[in-house]
Amino acid sequence: MYSIAEGLKHFKVHLAKSNSLNLTITTSKNLATTNADSVTEWWTAFVFLARLSAYIAVIALMMLVVFLIMKYITDNDDESSSDEVGSATETNPLRQGKAMAFTYGTCNIDLESGCCHASSGNNSSSSNKASAELYDAKLCVICYDEERNCFFVPCGHCATCYICARRILNEENKVCPVCRRFIGKVRKLFA
Repeated sequence: MYSIAEGLKHFKVHLAKSNSLNLTITTSKNLATTNADSVTEWWTAFVFLARLSAYIAVIALMMLVVFLIMKYITDNDDESSSDEVGSATETNPLRQGKAMAFTYGTCNIDLESGCCHASSGNNSSSSNKASAELYDAKLCVICYDEERNCFFVPCGHCATCYICARRILNEENKVCPVCRRFIGKVRKLFA
């Protein structure tokens, strides 16, 4: 049987004297042989090309089957995941419109009972209101005048207004007021 390696041995590249590349097909047998030998050579070349084309066809068929299977799998995944995506959108805002109230330090704690309750009297309620304003999650922790509208990179804390954040960034130490990590940039939030 004629193998692929033997078929490739017959193709040789010769460099001519004129430095041009000539591709010639030579065989190890003498070209001046009988007619039966030339028929055998043509038959072996035909068998070689037939095998080569069969290999290419089988590989192409296998690639087509794999492609169809992958297409079927992705189409099936799209149908099942479309039900779950109903509530999620790609345009969710970075900051939510409604913020939860921050209640740390806004009520009096009875040390004996461990309960948090508002004391009776107008003086106590006015101090609770001032305390609630002091711990409001929307105010800048540096100046307590402006709303928080920026965050620090890389830590991501949103604790100051943009003016105070720029002032911190221009200082010598450049650290976050919350976690004391080095600040690389300040980014402004747009509501």
